Amino acid sequence: MYKDENDVVEDSFQAFLVEGAYFTEIEEYPIIEDWMIPEVPPKKIMPFDKALNYQGDLSDVYVCTYARDCTFERVRRYPKKYLNFFKRCAGLIGFDYSIHSDMLIVKQKAQMNDNLSLSFYYGKQGNNLIPNIRYGIDELADEFLSAILKHTLIAVGTHGFIKETYKKAEWYCFLEKIISALEPSGIIVYGKLSGNIFKDFEEKCKFYYYEPWIYSNRKKKGGDSDGN
Repeated sequence: MYKDENDVVEDSFQAFLVEGAYFTEIEEYPIIEDWMIPEVPPKKIMPFDKALNYQGDLSDVYVCTYARDCTFERVRRYPKKYLNFFKRCAGLIGFDYSIHSDMLIVKQKAQMNDNLSLSFYYGKQGNNLIPNIRYGIDELADEFLSAILKHTLIAVGTHGFIKETYKKAEWYCFLEKIISALEPSGIIVYGKLSGNIFKDFEEKCKFYYYEPWIYSNRKKKGGDSDGN
């Protein structure tokens, strides 16, 4: 166990991320507090890697991480480094670390914990935060959802995830689960949707749809563009 010159144990596990948090009963995920979550949905949403290099005004932009993990892994490694960046923005969507059903369960839990821990950290710093709902296999859902308070805004990402029919069926069950458990005031949906997957739930919950940055950027430029 390493201690610095002040006899303080080195925080190599980033325990500071959840300082002051309340935790879920079993896995001890940090609970996202309601005062961190805004009541009004975002005006605009931009992927982290695009926003980081954006030279314009970000004061009305929420930053999301609906992209490959490698584009925002730096935040997990150096969370304090990006405090000033997120202060430039209107807020952020919770972190969308990849979780696959064939992952080892301990890895799924680790990804879920990193999402919640970083979300809590930036929320506690005074940033508007909308929790991103992404958990692993069904058996892990209840514990994850217990870290999110009811009747608040939440967010989901759909870009590139629901092309196949069986995935649409999985998403239907996913929506049914989170709406029943959280009774959200609204759901932020980031992604280019096809079909009527959300129609059955629109009487139970308000949805706010946001086109992926790649499509809105193409429209502005009048052609193809790389992005997310």
